[in-house]
Amino acid sequence: MAAQGVSVLLQIVSIVVLARLLLPEDFGLIAMILAITAFVGLFKDMGLSTASVQRVSLPAEQVNALFWVNVAVGALLTTLVLAGSPLIAWFYGRPELVPVAALLSLTFLISSVGAQHAATLQRELRFLPRALAEVLGALSNLLIALVLALHDFGYWSLAWGTLGGTTVTTIIYFTTSGFRPGKPRGAAGLRSLIGFGANITAFELVNYFHRNLDNILIGRVWGAGALGLYSRAYQLMMMPINSLRTPINAVAFPALSRLQGDPPRFRHYYKRVASVLAFASIPLMGFLSANAEAVVGVALGPSWKELSPIFALLGLTGLIQPVASLRGLVLLSLGRSQRYLAWGVINAIAVSVAFLIGVQWGPIGVAAAYAISNYLILYPSLVFAFKETPLHPLDFFTTIAKPLAATAVAALASMFVSTGLLEHGPTTSLIAGALAFTVVFGVCFLLLPGGLREVRDYAGLASSILKSKRGSK
Repeated sequence: MAAQGVSVLLQIVSIVVLARLLLPEDFGLIAMILAITAFVGLFKDMGLSTASVQRVSLPAEQVNALFWVNVAVGALLTTLVLAGSPLIAWFYGRPELVPVAALLSLTFLISSVGAQHAATLQRELRFLPRALAEVLGALSNLLIALVLALHDFGYWSLAWGTLGGTTVTTIIYFTTSGFRPGKPRGAAGLRSLIGFGANITAFELVNYFHRNLDNILIGRVWGAGALGLYSRAYQLMMMPINSLRTPINAVAFPALSRLQGDPPRFRHYYKRVASVLAFASIPLMGFLSANAEAVVGVALGPSWKELSPIFALLGLTGLIQPVASLRGLVLLSLGRSQRYLAWGVINAIAVSVAFLIGVQWGPIGVAAAYAISNYLILYPSLVFAFKETPLHPLDFFTTIAKPLAATAVAALASMFVSTGLLEHGPTTSLIAGALAFTVVFGVCFLLLPGGLREVRDYAGLASSILKSKRGSK
């Protein structure tokens, strides 16, 4: 979590600084490429890293075999994107995308080299070197992009930053994991691992349409400027979500995998993780959505004002997204990759239809469609995911009920205060809104049945973590 905090700080600096040095079209051009290469990237890992982590133990010969499979796939994907870069440029009608797509194609090969090293670190719960790799990679990305943007390289600064950050992250994964690949050779049990990974890859393939179809449709129908606004809003929304979800899921997945044979402890662990994630993410996203105009004004500046309603709508999706995403973690930790794939197909169809309808009203319509579709499919998705597991949909709703109720009241109070002070500047408005939200949320949460007990539980958890850290020194 500490390392993720540093990464978030770097992302904030990147958003604030680069938004003032580059144009929305620069971000839109890169988003055009990433929307296409994201499809190719679905095959980058072949689900083998997840398969590695899901296994409680993994022989060295299997890790070595998986490493070479990853490298071979990475080399193939780099070749495909390099050869297909003219087609990407033709699709968008922007010939300048050819060399940029060719450059970004190298990230597939580079990242494939470190895939099994990163999985080894996660399976062994060695998060310090993994966090170091991610932080230094993000820092390298920022510094390279910043230097090039200052020298008027435009969208090239974003492309070179991405490549540099990927390279640094891979080098640190490789040098710190302790795993050293040997000669390419097969291994017993490899077919089972590849089969598990194939279901995950198939899930990511169908899931691609709801994660990237919005970018493709907006770029195709409304152009680079509209896509630049939407992609910045989406990145701004995902930054706090990922800052909480990523480190918690990184620990929860191997832990749940080890509890798959103990249903009562599995259910208890899920509810604890979901509760902590809900308490941290729901009020944060509620505040950001309610104060969207002030947040955008402080983070990006007045020239990005059109982004505010898009960000607010995406923030409504983010209210439940971090906790809801645990349903996939449950299925994978129990080894149910086929059901995981089936859910991905259902989800992709529902959200894709929503995007096709919403794009008629531009980026705002797409953002609204995303929010509506996520809430409509929430309960059916929980029934489907939790079937024949130790969990029930009620386990999800009981964990989010108190923070969601307190957030609704606090968001209204914060919006009232923040809107009234916008004429004094976005910074003043945001600070006042944050104070109002914090006070109202705290009071409401404590007054709810069981709220005080839950706060005491969180305080006890924090205390035990601090004691554990002191005892390990």
